Amino acid sequence: MTNTLCPAPWEHHCVNTNGRNRLCCNAVTSASKFLDGFEEYWNGEELQKVRQQMIAGERPDACISCWNKEDAGIKSLRQGMIEGLKNREGEWEKFTNDLNYVHKYPLSLDLKLGNYCNLSCRMCSSYSSSTYALEFKKILKETGIDLGINDYEKYNVQSKWYNEPKFVDTIKKMINDGLRHLKFTGGEPLMVPSVKKLLNYCIEQNKAKNIELVLITNGTLLNQEWIDIFAHFKNISIIFSIDGTEDTFEFIRHPAKWMVIKEKLNLLDKIQDDKFFICISFTYQIYNILQIRNMIELIREHKISISPTILDTPNYLDVSYAPDALKNVAITMIDNINPLNNTEKIFLRDCKNALGRNIFDKDKSKKMIEVTLLKDKYKNQNFSDTEISKYYD
Repeated sequence: MTNTLCPAPWEHHCVNTNGRNRLCCNAVTSASKFLDGFEEYWNGEELQKVRQQMIAGERPDACISCWNKEDAGIKSLRQGMIEGLKNREGEWEKFTNDLNYVHKYPLSLDLKLGNYCNLSCRMCSSYSSSTYALEFKKILKETGIDLGINDYEKYNVQSKWYNEPKFVDTIKKMINDGLRHLKFTGGEPLMVPSVKKLLNYCIEQNKAKNIELVLITNGTLLNQEWIDIFAHFKNISIIFSIDGTEDTFEFIRHPAKWMVIKEKLNLLDKIQDDKFFICISFTYQIYNILQIRNMIELIREHKISISPTILDTPNYLDVSYAPDALKNVAITMIDNINPLNNTEKIFLRDCKNALGRNIFDKDKSKKMIEVTLLKDKYKNQNFSDTEISKYYD
């Protein structure tokens, strides 16, 4: 029964940076908007079809990202959600025994309240970063070059749909109706005033103690004030997006500085409360293809966990299309690391499996170089200084 089932269509809901509905953060985005009526979406034909397909053992098209990962031997979000339910005594059995029952409101929320972000990461888009959007708009205006991500107007920061009373009131109803899991991503959630307002609402309504909180953050704005707010919640997972160390980190996550990130990691090291879980989210891509050992050393130094996100968009940054010589070095590096625990074992396995999904693609490598060099000018960086540049002609 676990071959196609996923708890998400029954218990989880995601709202994208543009205010559209989504099964989860990995699923294909729905054409429907949250403000058009959440209840209509939650109980409507689109979601009902997905549920019925899963019950019938079919793979819904909206979930293609998870199917692709699983077929490649990489742990998917679907599998992670199933694992999470199984870790709650009796919850998986309760879920599978009554697949006709749908909660009035989701038990789990993933909110992306706009694309506010202070970084312009190499692999990002204006969908997730307002800073990237401004950079792209400048490149387009000055060079006329269209990088194929022409959505900077569509996702501009002036569209503050998440401040609409209808949205806020519906989210508050969900919080008061027994919400168990609240996740904020972005953009950069610590930049968005609405995030702090909703967290404070949970605290004021005495609901925080029953809610597991997840923050996916670039960490640059993290401070003790935020940590004190988080401490009111039942459990807290701070997912720190770090895609390499030192120069590689700064090349990818411009204009963030490695020294600042190390300071934030040291701040997190001081947390004594056992209900805090700290994890690094590592987006595996061509720029950091040789950073696996550094990441293992980093998590061991700070005694934290790590989870890989295998990048497939934009496809020219997919590690599986890298030159064979570069992939072979990466594979050798992975094979020579002795994992100390299951987390490290899964991390190394998924990164290695990601390398074998496709073969070298000359056109994609050419596209990667063209886009990288173009962005170098606007970031005042130089691809030739990176550890991977010697593998490209």
